[in-house]
Parts: sequence; structure tokens; C-alpha cells
Amino acid sequence: MRGTSLVHQLSGSYRTVEWSPKLLTVHSEISASHFVLPDLPSVYEYSDHERKNYFIAIPPNQRIQTIAACNHNETSLGKLVIKAGKLLVVGGHDKNSLDKKNRNKNSKGSSCCALTTTDAVQILQQRNDTKSAEIWGVTNPNNINSIQSVNEKIAAGITGFITQPLLSSHALDILEAYPRESNATYIAGVAMPNSNKSLQFWLKLLEQPELETDALFKSHMAFFQSPYFTSMSWIRREVQNLEANATIDGMHFMPMKNTNDLLDLLGK
Repeated sequence: MRGTSLVHQLSGSYRTVEWSPKLLTVHSEISASHFVLPDLPSVYEYSDHERKNYFIAIPPNQRIQTIAACNHNETSLGKLVIKAGKLLVVGGHDKNSLDKKNRNKNSKGSSCCALTTTDAVQILQQRNDTKSAEIWGVTNPNNINSIQSVNEKIAAGITGFITQPLLSSHALDILEAYPRESNATYIAGVAMPNSNKSLQFWLKLLEQPELETDALFKSHMAFFQSPYFTSMSWIRREVQNLEANATIDGMHFMPMKNTNDLLDLLGK
């Protein structure tokens, strides 16, 4: 047991972790409810071998399989092999644009181009092997427009959401404004940066350069410029803030390459 583990202190039903090949040899040491297999080629493209390793290592009841709608047309999504009871449907090109060449390649032989999130959800709901699956989506509480987007996704049949990290001054208020009457599941994303460079990564991923002038984000940047900072102290502070102030059903940890802090945080 690692001394700083928070595994017995976290509330909520879910402690989900973003999968990466670095976790293959240590996943059994991590106390997580689920491991999310990403599908974001513009960030990291998994080889067939790496995807196979995930499905071998993680039992079905702990899998969340991500489906990027932008990678599919109606035909390809209908043929996609589903190996999880929980599916995370993301737009993909909304924040991680495929270029025109790739979109054309994905829709070759079909009159339909790359799908939207709601298109993909509707197709998945018609498949016999996914009718009992939970279909989740993602949302970005740093963006005020996400409130409307969440409402639209719930109307389309999405029953749960994993959020992007709350990095702006208004993100917590936006998260709290998400609709609750549908009893949707909300899992707050937790970034695990260990430097200013890795914190800046989120600006690029979210495509929100305006966050650089946000007071809270500037304080995060200042934290990592201190000679006395530790990445774990920043992560613990974010977790404690969510525990105290957010109405959520759990947290989703995104270590990227920061496996050491993940093991300290959620180690058995």
C-alpha cells in the first residue's frame, strides 16, 4: 500500500482511469472501477496489438470502450466489434479534427460522411449487441455552451458523462448547472500534469486558448513555476476541491504519462 493513496477516501461509485499501454504491467495495482480505452487518433493511435492487450488485461465489467464518431460512417459503425458493457461515444473531430483526406477515407464506399455523436448513439441503440449497454458521452465544463450540448445528448439517449478537467474559474458552476432531472451519471475528469508543459497540453486538446487569461488557469500555471511544487500536491488539491464542491458520481483520472502519481493516488 502506498502511503498517499486516496482509494479509501474518495466518494462516489466510479473511479475510472484513462488507459494507456504504460498501464499494462501495473493495472492490477490500481484500485479503479473501470479503465477507459480511448479512441483519439490525433492524440494517440493504438495499434491492434495494444488494443488487444487492453481487452486481454481488463475484464468486461471494468471496460469502457470509447467510440469516436468522426472515425465512422453508418456502415463501419454497424460492423464495429463491441467488447464492453459501457460505451463512451465522443465526436472526435469537434476538438480533434480529422483532415478532409481522412474523413473521405473513412466514408469511402458510402453516401454518408463521418458521423456526429448523436448519429452514432442512434445507430448503436439499434444494434442487438448494444441494446443493454450503457451509452455515455463527454462534456467540457470549461465551455458555457456545454450545458446545451449535455441536454441534447441526454435527449439522444446518453445516460452518463465523463467531463474534461475543470481548469477554468467558471467550470464548477457550469458542471453544477448540468441537468439532473434525468438522473444522468456525471464523472469529473482529473488531469494529472507534472509540469507547465503538460498543463498546456490541455489548452491544445480543449482548443480553448482563452483559458490562458483565466484567473484560475493562471494560478495553476504559477503553481508549476514554484521551485517547491509537487505534481501530487496539485492533483490532491484538485481532488479535494471536487470532493467538497462538486455534485458528481465519481472521478476520471487521466494520467497520460504520469503513472507514478496514479499509483500513489489509487494504489492498492
